[in-house]
Amino acid sequence: MSEHITDLQAAVASYAPDRQIITFSPAMLVLPRDGARGNFKTVVQISYFFHEWIHYLHNVSTVHGISAYSSFIGLWNAFRHTTGELGLGQGSFATSSAEELKTRTYLDVIWSTRRPADKPLLGTLSVDMCRIVSCKPAGSFNGTPDHLDVLVEVTNELGDVVIHPKVIGPTEIIESVAYLLESRFLVCGFNHPPTSAPVFPYHTLTLLARYIAPDLDDKTVLLCGLASLQSTFPTDAVIQFLKVCHECGKKQKDAIAWLTAETVNQLSHNEPGLRAGLKEIHDMFPVPGGVERAVKETIAFMEKNLDLRLDNPFFELDFVDQFCEAGPSNFDQVMNHLMQTHGICSCRQVRAGFDDEIERDDLFNFAVAASDDRLTEARLAMLASVDFLVRHLQADGSFRATADLQNRECPFFSSCGESTRRDHATDCATQPWKSVHTGPTNPCNYARGVLHFQPGELKSRPGE
Repeated sequence: MSEHITDLQAAVASYAPDRQIITFSPAMLVLPRDGARGNFKTVVQISYFFHEWIHYLHNVSTVHGISAYSSFIGLWNAFRHTTGELGLGQGSFATSSAEELKTRTYLDVIWSTRRPADKPLLGTLSVDMCRIVSCKPAGSFNGTPDHLDVLVEVTNELGDVVIHPKVIGPTEIIESVAYLLESRFLVCGFNHPPTSAPVFPYHTLTLLARYIAPDLDDKTVLLCGLASLQSTFPTDAVIQFLKVCHECGKKQKDAIAWLTAETVNQLSHNEPGLRAGLKEIHDMFPVPGGVERAVKETIAFMEKNLDLRLDNPFFELDFVDQFCEAGPSNFDQVMNHLMQTHGICSCRQVRAGFDDEIERDDLFNFAVAASDDRLTEARLAMLASVDFLVRHLQADGSFRATADLQNRECPFFSSCGESTRRDHATDCATQPWKSVHTGPTNPCNYARGVLHFQPGELKSRPGE
């Protein structure tokens, strides 16, 4: 599965949607060795964190995000039909078939909603040097286009013109929305100019709007992007929203009022199906432990956010007003309140040092609201469980056997200080699932994630 990472972000921070974790690079040291979290040096650094948390928020408060998460949990449950006693994959379904478990359908939704970002345009370009000259809906998921094929004309400072084919998918829309919110955060909240960012993916919405609806202001373009995330396929939806808002402008109608009402109607239409799907996931996890605890926390935030969106579909804009009123020195308090209200994800601080250094990095929670140790451990177990699942996925909806997996480092390798990491470093660096054999009475985070794939009724696992 893709992560929301670009060259710009990789140097600062990134967010992995399916693992629900924000990673800060050594270039953005928000957690020094002394443990004082929230060590932001500038307003721009605060805006980077805000940008990444917005990605998490959209995972747990939009139709697009909930659709992807629901499909992932469907695959999670299906994988348990292929595992042995310790949760290791056997490579074949023991009881129900892949068709019965809808694994290919789930996987198709994930590939469509998590389509990796297209390659950025080369060179140092500004958005004013680029323009879309053609745009065509492409791809199909049950008849709905899931991305756009566009041609982008780039004019350099010498007047030379080059045409580049580009693909615009959900990730470009998601990144554009987060960038526009980040820019609004800086300009309206702190009187600071927007940060410089590559044209693709960050300015995608701006370019689309200039092609389809050139008279729309930035706020309306942002709201079109936000509204499109209340669809499983944002690229198809955003085109329609931009067109209608453009027509509203020509007829001197209130585009934002129409967009607000339309988004509420769309959410209301999808609400019964969303709530039924979330209840199905909730009932899938009858035991209050480990991964189950983290999944239920995620579902609870999704249900709460759905209620809030039905009343205020673009509540992200209110966040900027709250930060503006509180000021930079009170960012922690406002952010903690937002997390308590809308959702909490894990964080990782990467530090400079050798790759095999034990506890070089830290896993932490930004919000005071996340101080429940059991929930913290549950989120890490869920991250490990997702990592283990992804390694087994095949394009046809089947699963590889664990014995056939390629070597890959444990996601906690650089931050773990447990005995398994110290005594079995080679396994942790290549085959972390072997940890289920090395600490049966007090399993590490990765082992907890694997053990949750044990077949049969879900039950409490060792160490919980």
